[in-house]
Formats: sequence, structure tokens, C-alpha cells
Amino acid sequence: MGEVLGIGVTHYPPFMSGKPESYAGILKGIMRSPNVPDEMKDPANWPSGMQDEWNNEIERAEEHQSQHREAFLKVRAAIDEFKPDAVFVFGDDQYENFKETIIPPFNIFCAPEFPSKPFRSEQNLWGIDPEEIVNYKGASSLAKEVANELVERHFPVPYSYTPSTLHWDRGLSHAFINGLTYLDWDHDNEWTYPTIPVAVNCYGKVVISNRGGSANIQDTRNDEEKDVLIDFPGPQGPTPKSCFELGDHLRKILEEMPGRYVIMASSGWSHAFLTTKHHWLWPDRDFDRARFEELKAGEQFKWENLNNEEIDDAGDAEFKNWICLAGSMKDRTPEIVDYMETWIFNSQKCFAIFRP
Repeated sequence: MGEVLGIGVTHYPPFMSGKPESYAGILKGIMRSPNVPDEMKDPANWPSGMQDEWNNEIERAEEHQSQHREAFLKVRAAIDEFKPDAVFVFGDDQYENFKETIIPPFNIFCAPEFPSKPFRSEQNLWGIDPEEIVNYKGASSLAKEVANELVERHFPVPYSYTPSTLHWDRGLSHAFINGLTYLDWDHDNEWTYPTIPVAVNCYGKVVISNRGGSANIQDTRNDEEKDVLIDFPGPQGPTPKSCFELGDHLRKILEEMPGRYVIMASSGWSHAFLTTKHHWLWPDRDFDRARFEELKAGEQFKWENLNNEEIDDAGDAEFKNWICLAGSMKDRTPEIVDYMETWIFNSQKCFAIFRP
């Protein structure tokens, strides 16, 4: 019987810069949008907690960075202690490999290795050349076996053999490469575990129209000027129930194999730039706090019963990665490493360990 360790982390992109002064950059970009009401660009009209963070931005950013580093070090220690034979990572694809050519609900990458360029700027967390390649091991045979088992269990899942499609030339996309980078935060504990990325179409109906992010917030065209297909919402992404079932199937498959495996979710929770009801300025803290209370109580099995409408309203698209993890860990009460609420740093972040 295989043993499985569950892990939940974030992959907040601004940390890749290593510069606390850039951590609120997403919010500052949204504030320049012509689609945000002028009165909401005035911090005086924000919730009081958000005003406090904004007025103490750098201090809060440094605290945010310190908390994340400590959380990643604790999670990495748990993984190293467990000594996995392979690591499965659920991460969202934001218009990186899931593009107009094909938009699957999930994809298992079955490549033997993932040569990647983690950083896009000389100013980065590790202080390395942004063109330097970091070569991450894959586990192609295991990935193929798992994909086949999922199909045999009536869960047909897409898969691919190349490290990425032609759409993304930097190797692993951000949900995976950022998380793996942060698990070696100080660049002194190389990630050597064979890794199997499982991409999730978390953004669903807006993965194309939003270009995987916030293109819609900056778009000033009228409807007649837009493409009837790619500039409007499309079909939904996988339901929370299907994400939960995928995670459940994965754990069962791995437990029937010899070895030790990690199942990890890599994402923040509610994202400000997806929370339309807040003018895209701050995340849905209430929705996330309710999910966090369920998680603390070991009641993440309730997430199977969420629906896409609730997820979209809360700006919680990437939470679907954690729902996949919850399906794998539906009967365990986690060790909470940290939970970080924020107003100005785009998304809530949670770190959890589900020990065997």
C-alpha cells in the first residue's frame, strides 16, 4: 500500500521578484483601469482594514514575505521528512498552455523532465540570470499509469507527453514553477523530487476572455468591437465536484501502488482581480474565512458541494486546486501551518499539511 502526504501552498507571483515594494503591484495596476469607478480609486472609500494596509504598505509587505518564507520552510521540512518517490501538483493554467486551440478541464503532464526558466527579470528571489534553466525531474511512467487508471475508473483525463505545449516556452507554467521555487526559498535546498504537474482549468469560462488574468478590467472596447468567441465568457471549467472526485481517485490509485507520494495544491484563494462585486480591488475574505473554518475542523469534504456560481462570485477560481486536494484528503484533519488574510496583496494564502 502506498502512503500519501497532502500539502497545500500558494504561488503568489509577486514574491518571485523578492521585492516587498512590488507585492501590491496587482492592485496598483487595477487602480489605473478605466473600468474601476473613480470613487473606488480613492482609498478613503475602501474598507478601514484595507486603508490601514495601504497606509503601511511596505511594512505589511515585509511581514507578508516573512510569513511566507517561514511557512514554505515548514512545509518543505515536512516533505523532506516524508521522502516522497514522486510529487503530484494541482495548479491552475492561466492562458499559458490552455489557449484557443484546446481548453481541457484538466491535463496531466507525463514528461520525463521539465527544463524551466523560473524568473522573467534580473530582479528575482534567487538573484540568478533570468535565462538560467532549472531542470526539474518528471515521472513520466507513473504519470501515464495514473492517467490510464483514471480513464479505467470512468474519469477520462487529458494528458500530454511534452513538457509544455507550443504556447509556453519557459517550461513549467507559473502555478507549478513558482511553488517549487518557493519550496527552495533561500536557494539552498534544491528540489529533486520527481514531479507530475496536473493543470486545472480553474478560470473556466473566462480563461480566454480574461487572457488568464485581468485583461477584461483594462478593456475599453464596446461589444461590437469584440470577437464573438474569444472576447466573451465561454463554457465553464470543471465543477467543484469533479475537482473533488479527481483528487479522491488520485489518492486511491496511489494507495494501491507501492511507494510514498505527495499530493499538493498550489494556489491562493479568493483573488481581488476576479472579485467583480468589489470592483476587483480586494478579495472575498468572508467566503475564504468560512472555507478556512471548515478546513481547520477537517470538514473540507464539504467543498465537494460548492458550485461554480459560488466560486465565481467569490473570485475564488484558483480554490479549485485546493478542492482537488480536499478530495484526496477528505478524511484527514490538517495541520495548519499558516493562514494569511490580506486586503491589498490580491489573495488570501493558506498553508496546510495533511499527514498520513
